[in-house]
Amino acid sequence: MYRIGEIASLMSISKRTIDYYTQIGLLNPVRSDSNYRMYGEESIQILELVEHYKTLNMPLEEIKSSIKMINSDNVIDKEKMEKHCKQIAVLMEHLKEEIKVMEPILQKLNNDEKEMLVNKLSLQGVTLAQTLLLIFG
Repeated sequence: MYRIGEIASLMSISKRTIDYYTQIGLLNPVRSDSNYRMYGEESIQILELVEHYKTLNMPLEEIKSSIKMINSDNVIDKEKMEKHCKQIAVLMEHLKEEIKVMEPILQKLNNDEKEMLVNKLSLQGVTLAQTLLLIFG
């Protein structure tokens, strides 16, 4: 269990952000005997998901909805799941278009720059592929 400052430092985000996420219901800390808010491993996982979704430009309300859907106890709201899949499809289409726009720029990179970029993207690509395999595997 982590106090607010510890989890903020661990996740490289501000205490104010942790506080805000707690206020809007993204995080649900438990209170210690001395009334400190204590955040567990579930909070770390939620914060990692939030950061991931934020990189996809997803609004906090949608992030909250997605996390709620992920954490639901085997109750699947088919409509929400379809909406979420559509959002993913739109993001994938957007990324495809971004790649088309970036292609002429990428062709101008030297070999070292290309290798550095591929290494960065490879790690993210592997993570994405593993996630998709878990979901659809």
